Amino acid sequence: MKPLLAVVIVLAAAAIVGGGLYVWLSVPQPRTASTVAVLSPQNGDSWEIGSTHTIAWTASNIPAEDKISVTLRRVPPPPLQTEGQEFDPIIFVNLPNTGSADWTIADAYPAGTYVLGVNGYKSVPVTDAVTVESAPFQITRPQVIGGQKDEHGCLVAAGYSWCDAKSRCIRVWEEYCTAAEAKTALFVCADSKNITATFYPKDDKFVDLILSDGRAMTIPRAISASGARYAKADESFVFWNKGDTAFVTENGATTYSDCSTSTQ
Repeated sequence: MKPLLAVVIVLAAAAIVGGGLYVWLSVPQPRTASTVAVLSPQNGDSWEIGSTHTIAWTASNIPAEDKISVTLRRVPPPPLQTEGQEFDPIIFVNLPNTGSADWTIADAYPAGTYVLGVNGYKSVPVTDAVTVESAPFQITRPQVIGGQKDEHGCLVAAGYSWCDAKSRCIRVWEEYCTAAEAKTALFVCADSKNITATFYPKDDKFVDLILSDGRAMTIPRAISASGARYAKADESFVFWNKGDTAFVTENGATTYSDCSTSTQ
C-alpha cells in the first residue's frame, strides 16, 4: 500500500469513529430510573390512634435535595366505592429525604384499612413526582375499658343497661330497676361486718345489698313463713330480715350473723 493511501484510510477511519462518538454524545442517554420503596408500614400492621409510628422508605437515584411528601388513602371495604374516597389527606409535605418520619396518628380517621403514599419531588407545585404506595395496614381505635357504650352512655360490656325508672345506668344483678321509693338500712353485724340493704316497700320483689366484703347484688324476694326472706334461685345466698335484725347464709353456712340495723 502506498503511504499516501494509507494515510487517507487512517484519517477516514478516525473521522468515522469520531463522528459516531459525537452523535452518541449529542443524543440524550437514558438515565437510571428513580424509585421509592416503603419499608414501614408493612402488610397487616395495626397502628392505633394516638400512638406514634415511624414511616420508613428508601429512595434510589433521587437527588438529596429533593423533598418527600406522605399521603394517606383509605381502602374501603365492599360494597363501598373505590373511587372518590373521603380520606386522601396529606400527612407530611416537604420532608427532607432522610428515609423516615415519625407519625402520631390523630383521632380523625375511622378504623379500617389504609395505604400510605410516599412521593419524591423537586419542588411545589409537584409536577415530576416519583410515587409509591405502602402495603395495606390497619388503623384501629383504642379499646374502651368495659366495652362500648350504648345510646344512653351505658357500658354494655361491663354489664350496665339503662333503667328508665331510675333514669340512669345500672347493673341488674346489683340493683333493682324500679320507680318505687327506696328505704335503706345499715345492718351492723358480728366480726366487724355490715350489710347495707335497700328495700322497696311498694314494690317488694327485690332487695339491693352491699356487703362489707365489697360485693353488691340484688336478690329476689322468696317465700318465707316468718319475716322477709330474699334468696337466689339455687339458695346459694339467702338474706333474712325480721324487724331490725338480719343475717346471711351462703351455701348453708351463716356468713353474716347477729346483724341489727339503724335506718339511714
